[in-house]
Amino acid sequence: MLKKCKVWGICLLAFMVILSGCSGSAISSKKTASKGEEETIKIGMILSATGTFAPLTEGIRNGFNLYLEQHDNKLGGKKVEIKFEDDEANPQVALRKYRQLVSSEKVNLLVGPISSAVAYAIRDEVEKDKIILIDANAAGNDLSWSKKSDYIYRLSFSNWQNGSSAADYLAKNIGKSAITIAPDYPAGKEVISAFKAAFEAAGGKVVKEIYPKLGTNDFATYITEAAQTKPDLVYTFMTGSDGIRFVEQYNDFGLKGKIPLAGPMELGDQLIIEATRDNTEGIYSGIIYSPWLENDQNKKFVEAYKKKYSKLPNTFAVSGYDSAQVIDKAIKKAGSVKSADLSKVLKGISFDSPRGPITIDPKTNNPIQNFYVAKNTKKDNQIVPEVIETVEKVTMPETAPAN
Repeated sequence: MLKKCKVWGICLLAFMVILSGCSGSAISSKKTASKGEEETIKIGMILSATGTFAPLTEGIRNGFNLYLEQHDNKLGGKKVEIKFEDDEANPQVALRKYRQLVSSEKVNLLVGPISSAVAYAIRDEVEKDKIILIDANAAGNDLSWSKKSDYIYRLSFSNWQNGSSAADYLAKNIGKSAITIAPDYPAGKEVISAFKAAFEAAGGKVVKEIYPKLGTNDFATYITEAAQTKPDLVYTFMTGSDGIRFVEQYNDFGLKGKIPLAGPMELGDQLIIEATRDNTEGIYSGIIYSPWLENDQNKKFVEAYKKKYSKLPNTFAVSGYDSAQVIDKAIKKAGSVKSADLSKVLKGISFDSPRGPITIDPKTNNPIQNFYVAKNTKKDNQIVPEVIETVEKVTMPETAPAN
């Protein structure tokens, strides 16, 4: 009996050793997995994949994904997992999608949105949750003024920059009287306000402001009104599918070549140029990017983009590319993905972009960048936004200019 007990004791001891070894392996494996998870960061993209702004979203995602592909799917040396949500350009939908990304998916950073109304809607949530938002497009001025946040950094442009950039050139070289046409929403009003202030400061006069609804299909009434007023030029801010329709209808009504058409960067961008082709010839714009900008980084970017997507990149593609680039640089510089650490290095961070040198102004969290006054010109059977003048280091005012 004693002998049997000894045998059972030895067997039990051996079993416990084996079990202990297996358990140790499982614990070790769990630790390795945990370590691996720490090296992967989640980035939440909240953009407008449906409606007027859908083409902009496509460009941003394409540019961001190209940068990831070129860097082994890593930013700051950490593997990246993308979580995408369509905000439908609706502030209420955006708030729900934001909560999905932040509370349920536990993303480390956010990229987006397209719409300024959406940006304003989620701004307080971003501030409360202390999560970094890299603004890849929303151009609302107040994100740099009254609604500035230490957690929001813009990589695109502000409406103030977009509207004011070409105004001085237009007033001094194209005409002294202008009609403005823009959608009746915050971005439209802000772009036109900036253009009007700069245009009139340069000696011009805005004789009429017209605000159709966002998503208008038929611009006949507004184009006819412009034709009857006979200004020296028509200045319009139209983006996405609205811009495509407006340019086509401006040509259909016979105004092309009679009343010069001008606008902010959207009218010199590939998104509208490729869709409307010769209809855009002769349009003046203040652009931040063109595939034909002459710098080494742009040449490499255009080649890589064409190889991956079989088309030329547009402004929104470079915004997506630069959003990934600034996250990469910020994580490396901070040695961390914590919001407090990233915020410190994002203020004043500088890098070279395919559009030129970029510095995030710590006073406004908005990019200091070059704008280029361009005229859409036909060359080698394609429309090229030919740069007429470079406006260097366009900087957002620290506070809102007095009306």
